[in-house]
This record gives sequence, C-alpha cells and structure tokens, in this order.
Amino acid sequence: MKKKCRICDNKLISILNFKKVALSGGCLKKNKIQKEKKYPLSIGVCKKCKHLQIQNIVNPKKLFNYYEWETSVSKSNIYLISSLLKNLNKNFNLGNKSKVFEIASNDGSLLKETKNKYKSFVLGIDPAKNLLKVSKKNEIKTIVDFFSYKKSKKIKNEYGFFDFCIARNVIAHTANPNDIFKGVSNLMNNKSIFVIEVPHLESIYKDNQYDNMFHEHIGFHSIQSIEDLCIKNDLKIVNVEKIDSQGGSIRCYISKKISKAKKDNKVKLFLYKERKIGLFKLKTWIDFSKKVNKHKKKLNNFLKKLKEKQNNIAAYGASGKGHLLLQVCEIGNNYLDNVYDKSKFKKGKYTPGTHIKIIDPKYIDAKKTDYLLLLSWNLAKEIAKQEKKYLKDNGKIIVPFPNPHILK
Repeated sequence: MKKKCRICDNKLISILNFKKVALSGGCLKKNKIQKEKKYPLSIGVCKKCKHLQIQNIVNPKKLFNYYEWETSVSKSNIYLISSLLKNLNKNFNLGNKSKVFEIASNDGSLLKETKNKYKSFVLGIDPAKNLLKVSKKNEIKTIVDFFSYKKSKKIKNEYGFFDFCIARNVIAHTANPNDIFKGVSNLMNNKSIFVIEVPHLESIYKDNQYDNMFHEHIGFHSIQSIEDLCIKNDLKIVNVEKIDSQGGSIRCYISKKISKAKKDNKVKLFLYKERKIGLFKLKTWIDFSKKVNKHKKKLNNFLKKLKEKQNNIAAYGASGKGHLLLQVCEIGNNYLDNVYDKSKFKKGKYTPGTHIKIIDPKYIDAKKTDYLLLLSWNLAKEIAKQEKKYLKDNGKIIVPFPNPHILK
C-alpha cells in the first residue's frame, strides 16, 4: 500500500477502505469469471498538500494495455472535443502550422478532427494495443506506449517541439504525474500550451462521487493540485474552465513558467472557492467517508423497495465507475437482470466483480424492464435521448447520485 503522496511525497492518511474489488476497466468473458482476481482499494489524503488519492497501485499494463472505452462512442465526448479545438483555434491560433501531441489519444477522435478541420500535424501516444486498429483507420500516427519524461526525449528528437500538448482524462490515471508534467514540459517551447482535463475534486465532494474511485483513477484533482504539479515542473496555469464531463470536470490551460502568457483571474477565483468549501481540510474527507457509507445504504434500500414491488431492474452503462459502484454497494443479480452497453468491446461479456451479462441496448424493452439503474449517470441527458422510446413506453431511469432518484 502506497504511503507517500504522488505529488509531494509526504505522508498519506487513510480515510476510506473499499476492501477488495475486481478491476473495473475490463469486462469478462464467461470462461474467465472463475479466474478473476480482486485487489485492495483504499483512499488516502496527503498530510501536507491534502491531495486525495488511491493508495493501492496496480500495474498499469493490467489496466491499460487492453482498453474498452472508446472516445467516439459518446456524442457528448465528441462535442467536448470540438469545443476545445474551437477554443484553441480562437485563443491560441491552432491551425495548419500547428503541431499537436495527445497523451492517451485512445481511438484518435480528437486528433482526427484536429487534422481534418484545422490541417495540423498530429501525433498520439496510447498503450492500448486494441485501439491502434481504430486510430490507424482514422489515419492517425500513434505510438503504442505509456508517456513519460524518458519517452518525451525520444519524441522530441524525432519531432521537435509541439505547439499543443493535450491530456484529457489521463493525469488522474498515472501514479507519477510529475513525470508526465516533466515530459510535457520537455516538448514545449515558450509559446506552447498544455491542456489537461480532469474530474474536479469539488464535484466529487459535493455530489458524493465515490464511484470515481476505482483503480484506474489514482488521483482526484483540484486546481490546487494541478498548480502544485505546475510549480514543481516550471509551468503555470494561465486559464481554467469548468466543463460538463465526467460529472463535472476542469479544463486547465498551462504554459511554461517563463512564457509571456498572463494568468487569468479565474484561476485565483477557483482556488479561493476550493479553499472556502474546505477541500484541503482533513475533516472534510473524514465526513465524506461517512457520507459514502450512508449513500450505499440509501441505494440498496431504494432498489430493495422496487424489487419488493415485483419490478424488473437492469443497469445501463458498463463503465468503470459503474462496476465500482455495483461492487462496493453489493448490487448484483440480487437486483439486476442484466447491464446494457453499446461498446463492441463489452457486449456479450460480464461485469467485473458482479458477473452480470452485458447486452446491446437495442434490446431494451419497457415491458420487460421497469427500471434502468444509470451507471454512466454523467451521460444522463445523452442516454435519455437515446432511450426516448423506453421512456415513452413508461420505462424509468434511476440516477444514483448525489442521492438515488428517478430521472425526470
């Protein structure tokens, strides 16, 4: 168990223990269920910088060499990509002379739009071998590997500096974020911009999003934690915005410390708000752990009452956060008939830890399923549009956070 902070290397204080759970990232073929392993999962807070993080680190190759989430599956994700690129074009001159590098480029969706719409030179890096076929189809040059400072030196030797380095939903996934920041800094010149997107610690705290705390998500970030990483690596945050992603995320625009870019006042306002609501107090996270236990009971009781009335319940979204929620709350075939998900990598498999069969959403029928427990609750609006026939036929959708309720 990790005892020192992934950012500042100071002592961690344990605040929450989920005991042992199966890895949330990969769904199982039926013949693999018996061999499934479970791993300890506990959450700690740094005694000094108060960064919230997982203390049990799993070999990243187990988590990311085969990856089931595809960026292009979600229309909301594609919209976020388009809005980001528009911002970079408008405010930082993204265009046909730009060089763009993306860490954890997944299926190449962002780089594909960058290349096609803005005519930029693009390069991606991602360890998932199964996604290489998709990025190749999109004609995106992709390095199949993990990014690191060491790797950045090889990339720099071959391609030089990049105008834009982008890391969407990946900084939280790495045990050593300083190495990522150092590597990116090595690829930047004084005019380069580094963009990161991470789930915001404020949203996790306010909406009780403990389902985000699975083995892939090692750190839970605030503007303060991103600023701490910048200071340690000669970088600075120049702007920040809240975005509708992962249940509430932040998008940070970062430059070299010595660049002429000025820090927007929004950065100070975000930092002030984070301190004001108590994100850097130990008591806040001790209270949070109590809220988690209360929520687990609420969700169980909510489903139990529906089952007592002879309702049929299924789940929607075989997501990492959903797999963690089901395991921690001990929700399995005792409540759920099956789980629906449209990913081609997941259909026909079984959920980790709870072993519920995953089915194509095209088979959803309100006559057979009275309620859908929405595990990908961060995409509630998108999924409600997709399943308008189910809702029209009097099907109901349960949103588990911040408290269990029926979607209206």
